[in-house]
Amino acid sequence: MHIETARLHLSPAAAHPGESDGRFHIVDRHSRRTLGRIALRASRHSRARGLELSYAVADAHRRRGFCAEAAHALVGHAFEHGLTGRVYASTAWSNLASRRVLAGLGMHQLDIAMLDWESLQGEVDLGDEAEADLTPYARVEYELHRADWLARPAAHRPAFRAARPA
Repeated sequence: MHIETARLHLSPAAAHPGESDGRFHIVDRHSRRTLGRIALRASRHSRARGLELSYAVADAHRRRGFCAEAAHALVGHAFEHGLTGRVYASTAWSNLASRRVLAGLGMHQLDIAMLDWESLQGEVDLGDEAEADLTPYARVEYELHRADWLARPAAHRPAFRAARPA
């Protein structure tokens, strides 16, 4: 399955042609350059209901709306075709761009999970435990339900189309 938007083509990133495991390359439709990747699939780390959304684009392509456009198309496709009843995601508290993408999808903030000092040791230099500010390392969790997505007026749902395999 391929999904197209005004600027992007989402092509499956599965190892075998014709298969899809929920991972896609984000490709610029005009230049045909791969800008990043996006996934909507069952979590490998949790038993949470629904599908987990994750995405990333190369530094050179950030802050141009590519993740937002790809996320709207992929989540919209999943909800419109009844592939899941819930999409969830998490991001770092300090990642304001990603938090805007998730809020723009209509996702609701569920929780803020603070990481403890011990779990960050060896990952970042926090200095003295008593003076460490862990706020930038908190994870913000979001969710969106299919019923909420479908209740939005169609004009507020992004347009996308499923394309035939190339």
